[in-house]
Formats: sequence, structure tokens, C-alpha cells
Amino acid sequence: MARWTIDQPTTRVLDGIVALRVRIIGGHVNILPTDDPVSFEVSDIVGEPVLASQQAGILTITYEDLTGSGFLDRLKPVQLSGYRDVGRRSATIGVRVPKDCPVEVTSVSAPVVAAGLTGKVQLRTASGDVTADDLGGELEVNTVSGNLSARNLRGGLSFNSVSGQLALAGGRLAAFSAKTASAQLLADVDLADSARVRLASISGDVALRLPSDTSATAELRSATGTLDSQFGLDRHDLPGRSRMNGKIGSGIDPASISVTTVSGAVSLLRRPADAPASLPEGNS
Repeated sequence: MARWTIDQPTTRVLDGIVALRVRIIGGHVNILPTDDPVSFEVSDIVGEPVLASQQAGILTITYEDLTGSGFLDRLKPVQLSGYRDVGRRSATIGVRVPKDCPVEVTSVSAPVVAAGLTGKVQLRTASGDVTADDLGGELEVNTVSGNLSARNLRGGLSFNSVSGQLALAGGRLAAFSAKTASAQLLADVDLADSARVRLASISGDVALRLPSDTSATAELRSATGTLDSQFGLDRHDLPGRSRMNGKIGSGIDPASISVTTVSGAVSLLRRPADAPASLPEGNS
């Protein structure tokens, strides 16, 4: 195993990398594709040195005392408080990997950008925002209060947050799931044949815009939130719950759409033919 302790700006080029793992506190993380050998750059280091290692084709960039898998559990501020100078640790990490390289990034407050990749991408933050652009594989994002801004996704998206907002414009998804407690879920996206969409919120609004020729079965449900659809869905209002459901379009492999909230408003919107995807607005 090769290891480097980095306490000053450093750039390295590596061969044989098949996977990337980054575990960082603050700063910034950028993951971009390349057809050349893998390279990484570390700069703007504050606090503890950064540790980089290469083992069995896996490039790991982290800190000496955050190398164990338990780091994911230490995202909670109370647990992080016991770590040395945790509030003053930051670094800017830039990595270029092959497009199909699996990527896993965990940060506390560092924003994360991932673009142009086709392999599986897993991103976790406590408060750091996430930007995903032109990803072609499976994207999994978990945040506490960090927001996800995404565009032109192809493949699958799984998003989970407490108060972090999802804003997605463009792309074509075969699987789309999102859960939040209080944030908005906003998406304008095409759906592949037989796509599965599952969106859920407690108090956050949900706005989903689809092309006018979409074929799908849809069900919208809320306890006290308002329901609105620009497609022809049947409405059923009962004390303490409302539901709209039905089939839209006439394709032979319809998608399946389920949107559920407690008090958040739900809007199923129609995008006119040939109109570009754009971020829909919530009702709050």
C-alpha cells in the first residue's frame, strides 16, 4: 500500500485506480472524468494533514483518525466534537477518474461536485451542498441539511435528507426515489419505460414536472396538503386525507409514480412538447 501524508499543496498522478473514496470535514470536493491516468490535487489545507492512500486499486483521501468505516456514524455533531480541531479542518480536494469509476464521498460541511461520470456515485454530507451534473449511472445522495442541485441525470437517483432540498432539471431516469422531512422536492425530468418514481415528504412541498407524452400510472396522496395535477387524474377527498390517481398516456410500458406527503403540497405538472426542462416551483 502506498501512503502520503499531505500538509501542503500536492498533485499526484496514479495508475491502476479502479475506485475512489473521499472522507473529509470541510473545504470542497470536485470529482471529474478523465481519459488520462487518475490524478488528485489537495490544496487549501487547514488544520490536520490529509492522508491519501492507494491499496488494491482503491484511492482513499481522508484524515489519519477518520480512516475507519465508523466515520459515517460520526457525522453527528456531538460525536464529531471529540475529534481534534474538527471545526478547523478543511481542504480542497480535486480528483479526475475514469468515467466508469465508482465514487464514494463523505463530508461534514464540504460541498461536493460530481460531473461527467457513468459509474455508481455515492455522496453523503451533513451540511455540505451537493452538485451533480451529467451523471449516467446510479446516484445516491444522503444529507442532513445539504441541498442537492442536479441536472441531466441518466440512470437512477436516490435522495434522502432531513431538511436538504432536491432541485433536478433535465435527464431521463429509470428509477427515482426521494425522501425528506421538511424540504422541497422539485424535479423536471423524463422517465424511461417502466420507470419507478417514489417521492415522500412530511411538510415539504413536492413538484414533479413530466413531458406531456409521459405514460404512467400515478397516485398522489396527502393528509392535509393540497394536491394538484395538470394530467387527468381522479380526485378522492376524505376527512384527513386526499388522493388523486389514474393513468396518464397510452404507452405499453408505463412508469409508476407515487407521491406522498403529510402536510406538504403536491403538484404534478405537464411540460409542453419540445419545451426544455426547467426547475418547477413549489407552493410554499
